Amino acid sequence: MKKTVFLLLFSVCFFSGAFAQTKQESIKELIHILKNDSMINKTLDAMIPSMVNQMQSQMKDSTAKARSMEVAKMAMESAKEAMPKMMDLMTASYDKYFTEQEIKAFITFYKTPAGQKYISVMPEMMKDIMGNMMKNFIPDMKKSMEAKMEALKKKEQK
Repeated sequence: MKKTVFLLLFSVCFFSGAFAQTKQESIKELIHILKNDSMINKTLDAMIPSMVNQMQSQMKDSTAKARSMEVAKMAMESAKEAMPKMMDLMTASYDKYFTEQEIKAFITFYKTPAGQKYISVMPEMMKDIMGNMMKNFIPDMKKSMEAKMEALKKKEQK
């Protein structure tokens, strides 16, 4: 009887450990649920036109302008090749700042309808917030900085 109980307990412990998700696996699941991996790819894809426009605006030679698209694509390919390292760094950051229980709680929340809505609206919401900040606060900050710089110049002239 004791052997049976021992074997049963041993089997439960062994198999529950075999099927339990490690912290690293939980973090990767959370990153996937949050769509961080696909957001990085989308961000990189969106950067190409911006990079090309910036490079072309600084070039006068038509051959150089044509090559700028090629260079931008190579840069993005290099960035995408670095994706596994980026994901490892992201995983390490989650590991550093959150416990395994917190990661699992995040996973549980983000799988709920409210969590899914948060994930789906967050990019647009952040765009709105950043747009509002740029529109409402940056001009005032610029004026304030100009005034402070002017006051500093006057102080230095004395």
